[in-house]
Amino acid sequence: MLTRFVGGAALVALVAAALSGPAEARRIDEVRAKVQAVIEDLGIDRSRIREIFVTPDHGGGEAPGSQSYSAWLAFTDCDGNLAIRLSGTAAVRTIYTTGDCAVPGVSKAD
Repeated sequence: MLTRFVGGAALVALVAAALSGPAEARRIDEVRAKVQAVIEDLGIDRSRIREIFVTPDHGGGEAPGSQSYSAWLAFTDCDGNLAIRLSGTAAVRTIYTTGDCAVPGVSKAD
């Protein structure tokens, strides 16, 4: 009986992951698009950008829009990052720089 329950639970988890996969991928794409828009809005020279990282934050809920995301831009000309925190609907919550990086109009982390 326990084997059947564990097997059934694994199947449910697998189906849930398969069904949420495309939705999560769409949300990540929306967040990446918003990050690109922020880069444009801030007038950041793309030649300064070494890498862009976008990741879901741990601890997000299951309801649509409850997951939050973090993005970091690593620059070629400074030690630090531009950090962008976004909601699950890709709304920008906070933007700040770290290390010795500076972006006009953006506050440095405390």
